[in-house]
Amino acid sequence: MNRKVSRQLLIRLVICENTIHTQHEPQEKLNDTCVHVTQASLSRDMKELYLAKVNDNGTPYYVILSVSLSHWENRLRLYMEAALVMLQVVQNHIILKTLPGLAQSFGSFLASIEIAELVGTVCGVDTCLIICEDHEKA
Repeated sequence: MNRKVSRQLLIRLVICENTIHTQHEPQEKLNDTCVHVTQASLSRDMKELYLAKVNDNGTPYYVILSVSLSHWENRLRLYMEAALVMLQVVQNHIILKTLPGLAQSFGSFLASIEIAELVGTVCGVDTCLIICEDHEKA
C-alpha cells in the first residue's frame, strides 16, 4: 500500500473515531503516530475522502460524506477501459496488469468501493494482485 493510501486510511480512522473540529486536529493525530503530513496534503486528502464540515447546534465538525457506489463504479469503469492491459483469475487471486505506473491507483479504487469478497490488494508499478476469500468469489 502506498503512503498516500495508508495516510488516507488513517485520516478516515481519525475522523470516524474522534470528533474533529479543525484540519489541524487530524494533522496532530497523524503526527502522534509518526505520519507527518503537510497542511496542503491533508487538505487534498480530506477533499478526496469527501470530508465535509457539518454544524450541529453551533459546533462544527468533520464527517465523511457517503458517496454513492455508482460514482466509484463509473470512475473505475472509465479508468479500467483506458488503463487495463490484462485481467486473469488464478485460484483465489485476480491479477490486473495495467499501463506502467497505474496499478496502485487500481488498488486504491478497489479499496474505495469496499467489495465484500475482496480481502486485500498488493500493487506494484503495473501489476495489482487482488486477494479474494476463495476461487468462486474471485
